[in-house]
Amino acid sequence: MREAVAALREVADAARSFDDLYESALVQSEAADALWPFDEQAARAILRRAWEAATAPGAVDKLKGYGTSDDERGQALEALMTARRFIIKSAMRRDPRLGDAFMREFEHDLADISTGAQRVRTSEQPDEQSDADSPQRNGRRLSPGGLQRLTVAEQLLADGDFKRAAELAAPVVGEGPNIELLKFILDLRAHDTREADALYLRLLDVTRADASADANDVLLLSTPVVSPSLDVSVNPDGSANLQVLYYDDEDARRAASSLPAQARLAFYDVAASVLLRPDAPRGDAQTGADTSSDYFAIGRLLPFFEREAAQLAPALHARQGALAAEIDASRRDALASKMDVSSLSSKNPSDPLASNLDQIARSANPSERDLLRLMAVDAATRLRLWDRARGIAEEVEDMEARRGARLIIAVRQVTSISRSFDGDEPDTSTRAADFARAADVPPEVRAVGLAQAADLAAHRGQRARASELLAEAEGYAGQAERGERRVTALALVTLSAARADPVRFWELLQSLARAANEADDLPLAGLNLEFIVGAENNWYSFFAPVAPAKLPEVFAAAARLDFTRTLAEARTLKDEVLRARATLAAARAALERSPRARGAR
Repeated sequence: MREAVAALREVADAARSFDDLYESALVQSEAADALWPFDEQAARAILRRAWEAATAPGAVDKLKGYGTSDDERGQALEALMTARRFIIKSAMRRDPRLGDAFMREFEHDLADISTGAQRVRTSEQPDEQSDADSPQRNGRRLSPGGLQRLTVAEQLLADGDFKRAAELAAPVVGEGPNIELLKFILDLRAHDTREADALYLRLLDVTRADASADANDVLLLSTPVVSPSLDVSVNPDGSANLQVLYYDDEDARRAASSLPAQARLAFYDVAASVLLRPDAPRGDAQTGADTSSDYFAIGRLLPFFEREAAQLAPALHARQGALAAEIDASRRDALASKMDVSSLSSKNPSDPLASNLDQIARSANPSERDLLRLMAVDAATRLRLWDRARGIAEEVEDMEARRGARLIIAVRQVTSISRSFDGDEPDTSTRAADFARAADVPPEVRAVGLAQAADLAAHRGQRARASELLAEAEGYAGQAERGERRVTALALVTLSAARADPVRFWELLQSLARAANEADDLPLAGLNLEFIVGAENNWYSFFAPVAPAKLPEVFAAAARLDFTRTLAEARTLKDEVLRARATLAAARAALERSPRARGAR
């Protein structure tokens, strides 16, 4: 444990001198987070140093190579804000007071940046609408600070720190109903209903107290009550707008639709108070759009009021009748046709390739049709619809593009061998390996398939067989082109070895480190194999496997076997950022089983 703690301090110190401020902030914030349960004072100092560097005058100039030449500074500024969010998230996880202090300073800076940017736009393009004046869901928008605060809260939610996520998002409630905030609350409900419902009830209170709250706010707040999969609003021209809401998984979708009775009744009370307000004071005089939105909202919600808050329904009926007299019949009919829509999803199972096939059918250009077919083949293979993919591939007219379509199928099949051959038969790994060898694919893809076959062998206790397959996979990986392709193949083979053959694993880890040192500009976010197929001047690019490999994950797997040995291998990496990321991942993995680390979560 002491060695891992010392490694974290070492990594954080080294990151201070990185040329790239973005990577410096990322490494320091994650090192501080991992170090906190073991040396809070040092971790706190690391976060403060990282924050000072990320907020120092001229910090944006230390972010090079971001964005296009047309807007390099703008992209660098966004990267700097992302770096600050890294630091805030780590601070919020460990010390909410420190995290909130950083967040408030961030919000203050954002206000200055926004004001300055708006001044520049106004002086350079006085006739164009500024971002500050542009509508977001019919006029209501998050402040720059609110948007950043909610972004960090969503990251905490994704990391499983639900309480801290709710705490950070709480001040955003004061800005009133907003689709981003409501979506956060609904996603939170899948994990912490108490915190989520508390935020929703506070949002209802804020809406009740807001004299400018309108029917669109009510419609947004009605989402978990009426249509958890649909965001409904009325456009400025008086037409209804329906947009699908997506959730990470089915649990989140179910949670969004299970609002408790207390919250539902509170919603009805607030909705009625807004929808039954006199026309004034709502800013300007009641407009046609206001009339349409009130009429639509009441009509959409009345069936729910009648079932769950019947005492409020008569007043709403009367209000709807008065509004109907102000709207022409065609507009009333158009609005009424959408009042009871609760989902845009088809009730019957639909063809997942329907949109692809429709595009192909509508295209009159043979070259374009072939490109669309390549896209359809890729979509089919992602869904493992192999027969459909082969059928579409054979319809490709250009011979070179047809070969490309067949390559897509072969690559996807080989890189998903572990799923295709996941049976109980004793010869499963042999059949999987034979399939990988026979496939017409590049050596790096064959290496991935053989590594998965080794996984299958190890799972059935065939250790010697697994070792043989890993050796064969390593040989094919070594045939790949130097650079990202070879590193990706070796990373995937090495990860399989961590599960299938720990002895061979260390040999592979050394090979992986050597390959990484021979490569230039490896993507740290994830490694993948890219293939370009199709006819000349009409090509299509696809990646395999679907889930990218990450070098730090390989070193984390190594640390669970032997941290000291892993640390030695990580230190052989020449790239300072990659070395730091690998060491950080290894130290985290070594410490994650510590009671102190578990207790601090």
